Amino acid sequence: MSQVQNGKAFEYAIAKAYFDFLQTRSVLVEWIQNDALTNARACFESFSSKEQSTFLEAAQQTIQTLLIVEPALYLPFKNEPLNIELASDAAGIDGDVRDIIFSRTQGRKNWEIGFSAKNNHEAVKHSRLSSTINFGEKWLGIPCSTTYMNTASDHFSALIESRGKPWNTLYETDSEKQRCLYVPILEAFKLELFRLYETHGSLVPQAMLKYLIGRKPFYKIIKDDRHNQVVVKAFNVENGLNKKTSNRVQPHKVQSIHLPEKIISLDFAPDSQTTLLLVLDKGWQISLRIHTASSRIETSLKFDINLIGNPPILFTQHLFSGTLSPQLPISQG
Repeated sequence: MSQVQNGKAFEYAIAKAYFDFLQTRSVLVEWIQNDALTNARACFESFSSKEQSTFLEAAQQTIQTLLIVEPALYLPFKNEPLNIELASDAAGIDGDVRDIIFSRTQGRKNWEIGFSAKNNHEAVKHSRLSSTINFGEKWLGIPCSTTYMNTASDHFSALIESRGKPWNTLYETDSEKQRCLYVPILEAFKLELFRLYETHGSLVPQAMLKYLIGRKPFYKIIKDDRHNQVVVKAFNVENGLNKKTSNRVQPHKVQSIHLPEKIISLDFAPDSQTTLLLVLDKGWQISLRIHTASSRIETSLKFDINLIGNPPILFTQHLFSGTLSPQLPISQG
């Protein structure tokens, strides 16, 4: 199965695990029917029963933790339904990285939270660079300079001319490809990001992080089979998560995190010609690894972008498989 199918199946498993659990506890829960739900369900059902159980068990491990910090998921609200919606891929393009959205829309003002599901990876973006992609405009809302766009056009011209051919017709070895293609492109990217930062200051690191982690707060759920665990992280930007419910004091706090204001450094990772490390203030660190996404030449290159460092106050829970059974943390009565 492809990574996309695995990811969609895990999204559905999370939504289903919460739907089934809350429904058995007399919580009024409703699906939002849409194409995203149909697609994710089909991906889930394409797996064997054993594989489906693995997805569901991972999802179930998170229930107790998330019901503790988000009691609005289960507390009764005068028969107000809890809606569960799977987001379309277009939402991610628009800057909303949430895959599953829980909301209450009757009688309450704009209460919703979202989960981002990751199956055996933590990549936050798979962005591309090309001769025509203005990454400053697309990522930050700040256009790149004409100098950068001309430089990018020069570096990508060979790819345009050789499109569709095997990579070894252009570069005999990976080392040559890295030296002659990756390094010049990454150097141009690095210089342009610094230029934008020098011109626009704190707006650049803040816009960069919003582009990477999304413009809305969310919980990230990472299924990590290698370590037999599920990890929950809360990206509580601008206090959008963990809100007080029904005038009740919230005893379990999820700290709000703050956006960076400075670029500390941006340079190649040690002994690497493919990866840049971006260090920002307030605890944020980002790796950007460039690579070819196909065995044949394309006119663009792909970034795998990962958060490799985050503020120490970021809410993080490591839940080991088989150690918890979901239950309501406190009585509904």
